[in-house]
Amino acid sequence: MNRELLGPSLFLALFTLYAVVAWQIPLLPFEEYETVTSATLPKVYAAFGIVVCLLAIATTLLKPSEKEATDENLEKSHVLRTISLLVLMVIYSAMLEPVGFLISTSTFLLAGFFVMGERRKGILLFASIPVAVVFWFLMTQVLGIYLVPGDLWS
Repeated sequence: MNRELLGPSLFLALFTLYAVVAWQIPLLPFEEYETVTSATLPKVYAAFGIVVCLLAIATTLLKPSEKEATDENLEKSHVLRTISLLVLMVIYSAMLEPVGFLISTSTFLLAGFFVMGERRKGILLFASIPVAVVFWFLMTQVLGIYLVPGDLWS
C-alpha cells in the first residue's frame, strides 16, 4: 500500500468513527423540533469528511497504473516520524492541565518542528513561541475562551 492510499484510508476510518459519535449526540429538550441543533455541524463534518476520503481513494484507485516510484512507498523514517508526532500529541494532551496552555503548546510545536527535521534554533523558537502566544491571546483576550493556565501558576 502506498501513502497515496494509506492517508485517505486512515482519515476515512477516523471520519467514520467521528460520524458514529456524532449521531449519538443527545438533543436537548428544546432542540427536538429545531432545524439546526448541537449535533448538526458534527454530522455535516463527518459526512463531508467521508465523501472527501472516498473521492480521494477513488481517484487513487482509478488513476492509470504506473510503475510505482520509490518515493511513493512508505519509508521507515516517515513511519517513525508519524509515530513520533502521535506520541508528542499524547504527551501534549497530558501536559495541558499541569503545565498550562502556553508552555505545553510552545513545547509541542518546538518538538514537532524538530521531529519534522527543522534544526535551526532561531526558526524553532520563532515558529513555536509566537504562534502559541498569539493563539492564546486571540482565544482568551479577544474571544473570551478559557484556556487552562496550568497548576504551575496557581
